[in-house]
Amino acid sequence: MPVEEEKKVKKGGKKWKFLLILLLIIVIGGVFSKFFMQIKHIPSGYIGVKSSIGNPLDNSVDYEVKLVKGYVIFMPLYTEIIVYPTTIQTAAYDSIKVNALDGTEFIVKPRVSYLLDESKAELLYKNEKKSLREINNSYLKEVVAHSYSTAAGTFSSDSLVSNKNAFEIEVNRILALKMGEIGLILKNTNSNLEIPQKIKDIIALRSQSLQNAILAEDKMKQAKAEAEIQLLEARTKSKEDSLKNSAMTNLAIQKMFIEKWDGKLPVYGDTPKIYKNITE
Repeated sequence: MPVEEEKKVKKGGKKWKFLLILLLIIVIGGVFSKFFMQIKHIPSGYIGVKSSIGNPLDNSVDYEVKLVKGYVIFMPLYTEIIVYPTTIQTAAYDSIKVNALDGTEFIVKPRVSYLLDESKAELLYKNEKKSLREINNSYLKEVVAHSYSTAAGTFSSDSLVSNKNAFEIEVNRILALKMGEIGLILKNTNSNLEIPQKIKDIIALRSQSLQNAILAEDKMKQAKAEAEIQLLEARTKSKEDSLKNSAMTNLAIQKMFIEKWDGKLPVYGDTPKIYKNITE
C-alpha cells in the first residue's frame, strides 16, 4: 500500500473515532442532564415547589419539600419541581346542575377567580401534586360543584330567584373555606344562574296577579270615595231641603194668621184696653 494512501486511511480512522467519542460524550451528557443534573428557571410571577421523589405507590412518606425561586439546580432522577403562578387565575365551568330546597333544578355556569397563597404552596403540592391547570379540572371543579349545590339547597326556588345576591354570598363563604384547605385564596365568583322557564312563567303569572289585585284595590278605593261623596252630597241636599221646608212652614203659618185676621185687636177689662194690665 502506498504511503500516501496509508496516511489517508489512518487520518480517516482518527476522524471517525473522534466523531464516535464526541457522539458518546453528547449522549452521556444528555443522559446525565436528563436524570442527574438540570437547571430550571422560575420566572417572576411564579413560585416553584421542589420535592424529593420517593416510591410513587407509597403516599404515606413525608418527602422533603421546599419553595424555590430564580435558577434552581436539581437532579431529575431524585427530584421534581412543580411551578405555580402567583397571579390571579380564572376557571370557568359549563352547566352544573343544582337543586333548590323544594327540588327545583337550576343551572349555573360558574366563573371563579382565585390566587395562590405563596406561603401555602407546599400545602397545595402535598395535597394535589398537580399543576394549577390540572387542579382546575379536578379538585377545584369538584369543590365548586359541591359549594353551589350546598348553597342552593338552603333556598327555596322562589327565595333563590329573589335573593340571588344572598345565594352568591353563601357560595363564596363555602367555596372560600374549601379552597383555603389546599392553599388557594378565592377572589371572586359568579354563578351565571339560569332560571328555569317554568319558574319564569310562575313569576310572570304572580306579577300579573299582583298588578290585577292592585288595580282592583284602586277601583274599590275610587268607588268608596265616590260613594262617600254622593252620600255627603245627599246629606247636604237633605239638610238644605229641611231648612227650606222649615222656613216655608213658618212663613205659611204667618200667612194664614194674616189671611184669617179680621183686623180687630183684643181688649181687656171692663173698659176696653188694647193692652192687658199685667199687675191685675
